[in-house]
Amino acid sequence: MLALEPVDRVFGGLSALGPPRTGLMTSRKVTGGSIPGGGAEESPHADVMMVMAIAARRGPMRTHRSHVVAAVLALNLGLLFAPAAGAHSPKASDFEVFADGLDGPEGLAFTRDGHLIVVGADGNVRSFAPDGTSTLVATIEDPIAGVTVLSDGRVLAASLVMGRVWAISTQGEVAVFAEGISGPNTIVESIRDGRIFVSASLQSTIVEITDGVPDVVLTAVRFPDGLAIAEERGRQYLYVGLRLDGEVVRYRMFADGTFGEEERYADGLFVSAIGFDSAGNLLAVGEDRVWVRHRTGEVEVLSNDPLMDGPSNLAFGPGRGFGSRDVYLTNYGKNFGQGTQVIKFRYNHRGAPLASTVRRRIETCASPVLPTSRTPIRGGAISCRQRTARRLPER
Repeated sequence: MLALEPVDRVFGGLSALGPPRTGLMTSRKVTGGSIPGGGAEESPHADVMMVMAIAARRGPMRTHRSHVVAAVLALNLGLLFAPAAGAHSPKASDFEVFADGLDGPEGLAFTRDGHLIVVGADGNVRSFAPDGTSTLVATIEDPIAGVTVLSDGRVLAASLVMGRVWAISTQGEVAVFAEGISGPNTIVESIRDGRIFVSASLQSTIVEITDGVPDVVLTAVRFPDGLAIAEERGRQYLYVGLRLDGEVVRYRMFADGTFGEEERYADGLFVSAIGFDSAGNLLAVGEDRVWVRHRTGEVEVLSNDPLMDGPSNLAFGPGRGFGSRDVYLTNYGKNFGQGTQVIKFRYNHRGAPLASTVRRRIETCASPVLPTSRTPIRGGAISCRQRTARRLPER
C-alpha cells in the first residue's frame, strides 16, 4: 500500500518538475465525448505516465511517490470538475420585472445583509426585499445616478447634475460626503485598501474621494461611466466603461496610489455599467443590450430583450432570497429618466465578490490581513487566513 505524504510535500514535489503541460487540471478528449480546453485526442492517463517517467529518471527513492500521488489527484480533479462542452458559456435568459412604479431608477446595489438599494431621479433611496416590496430609507434633495454600498455599511450616492456625492448612514442619516466634482456618475470601492473612486463624466476624469476630498487621479478618460475593480494574475486594475467611445479600458493600480497606462480591454460596448462574474467574464449593459467580454477576449451580445428600457446599472444577486444567479438592472429610460422599472434576468454565473462583502470578511480574521484566493479576486474564491497581507506591487 502506498503511504500518502503530507499535501504540501506532495504538491511541492510536483511543482519541482516545473509548470504542468497544457491540459493538466483542465481537460482532454475522452471516449464518448469531449471536455473543453483539451487539444489533440490522447490517453486520459498521459499526464500520470509523464510524471512517473520523469520521476523515474530522477531516481526511485527521491520524490516519485509524491509526483505520482499529485498527478493522480490532479488528473482526477480535472476530469471531475471540468465542464461539459459549452456548459459555462455565459447566457442571459428569463427577463422579468422585479419592481415597477419608480421615478427614473438609475443606481442600484446590494447591502451586506441582503437588501437591494435603488436610487433615481426623484432622490428617493429605497430598500427592496426579495419579494419586491420596498421601504423608503431616505430622501436626497438631488437626482441620483450611481450608488454603492461601502464595506462599513454606508451608502454613497452620486448626483451627476449637482456635482456631489451623498452618504447615507445605516440609520438613514443623510450628509454630503464630497462635492465640487464635475458630473459624478459611478462609484466603486477597492477590495484591497478601501480606496473610493468616482467617474466624473462631464470632466472626463476619475476622482478619488476616499477621505471626502476630491482628488483627480486620472485625466483624459473620455466620458467615463461604469467602473469596476478586479485582479488578474495578482495585479489589481481599475476598469472603466467609455460610453461614447464604445470601449472598456483598464489601468493598473500601484501601491503608491498611482496608475499605469491606459490599456484597451474591450471594443464595441456602449455601456453604462460593468461588473465581473465569478468566472472572470465582464458583464456590461447599455443601449438596451447585455454584453459579455469573455475572459478569453471575445465580445458578444447576450441579449436585447424588449423589457430593457435604457438600462443604466447592474447588480448580481447575493442570495438570501435574491437569486445568486440573477442579475438586476435599472431601467432608467431611453428618454433619460422616464423609466419606471427594475428588471432581472437569469445568468449562469455568480457575481464576483465586492468590497462591501469581502472587506468585512477581512476585518473578522484573527489578524488584519487581506484574503488569499484560489483564483483571482474577480473569480470569487475567497478564503480568510492568518498570513502576510497581499500588497499591491510597487513600481
